[in-house]
Amino acid sequence: MSKNAPNNTESDAVDERDRYAELNIGDEEFVIYDRENHQAWLQSTVAVAADEMQ
Repeated sequence: MSKNAPNNTESDAVDERDRYAELNIGDEEFVIYDRENHQAWLQSTVAVAADEMQ
């Protein structure tokens, strides 16, 4: 590990999860977007909670 590697903490992970949001735009359609970069988004007909992916 590099001496210059950032010290990631659990609060960093929480902050990272708060960065992204989900918007339900209709019948089974969702947009996931980055709150800090409004050009970064995706649209899908399926959404799964990150906690369910473990």
